[in-house]
Amino acid sequence: MGKVIPKVGETVVGDSYFVSAGGKGSNQAIAAKFQGADVRYIGKLGGDSYAGDAVKMYESIGMYNECIYRQEGANTGLAVIFIDEVGNNSIMVCPGANLLLTVDEIVTPVLKEKEVYIAGFQLENDVSVVCEAIKRLHGAGIKTLLDPAPAVPLPDWVYSNITILKPNEHEAGLLSGIKIDGADDAFKAGEWFLGKGVETAVITMGENGTVICGRDIREYIKTPKVDSIDTTGAGDIFSGSLMAALAEGRELIEAVKLANIAASISVTKKGVFEATPKKADVEEYIREHGL
Repeated sequence: MGKVIPKVGETVVGDSYFVSAGGKGSNQAIAAKFQGADVRYIGKLGGDSYAGDAVKMYESIGMYNECIYRQEGANTGLAVIFIDEVGNNSIMVCPGANLLLTVDEIVTPVLKEKEVYIAGFQLENDVSVVCEAIKRLHGAGIKTLLDPAPAVPLPDWVYSNITILKPNEHEAGLLSGIKIDGADDAFKAGEWFLGKGVETAVITMGENGTVICGRDIREYIKTPKVDSIDTTGAGDIFSGSLMAALAEGRELIEAVKLANIAASISVTKKGVFEATPKKADVEEYIREHGL
């Protein structure tokens, strides 16, 4: 952490640093679990000491299972995150073993489960693998959510296999080609995604709110006002909390509001795992401020 994020070619002196568990899929799974969902996390670790640390962390929260694979000879995924004095961040990700996860390793354990409400995806794995897994699970009748980060162009055919697409404004702009400066632009991007075949687009814009765009819904939801310290992982916590609320039977608008609250609570603390709120934290916020 430091006063500013370094520009290209620039060296700055930071105030402090810390090491924390992370990774978009992992963050989302943990967020969903902390909001009360029954979660099976699927991922791949390397053969290094970071993998051992990750296993201990998953075991400590009761989320270690046979779908967390190990790849000897590979590095565990790692990210370096710069955070400035107002909580903005800049991230470089080295996916490592995540890129070696296969379609069958994703799809097979999901199809073995008796009841699956939704399967969540992100793009820190091989994008072609992610898209094919989405297609196969959607074809099997399972709802799918894609948080398209880090954002890269997607094949047209995958959109019609996505139940919920949850980009932030930057990711939505990259995918749709529509520059997003506010809710009106976000609705335009949402309509673009619907035209591609997505069932529902949920576009987050940080403190500027969230847009929901579906075939029978068009809604803008404000973000709770909080004092932000660190925005890292807020989008992941939103996605995980959204899936948990939907799996619990909440209607989409209410689920988005709950996810907004969870994400907003998280930015008031440093880190991701350490900042991920429990269900009780969200319930306490609602008692004090309302939904």
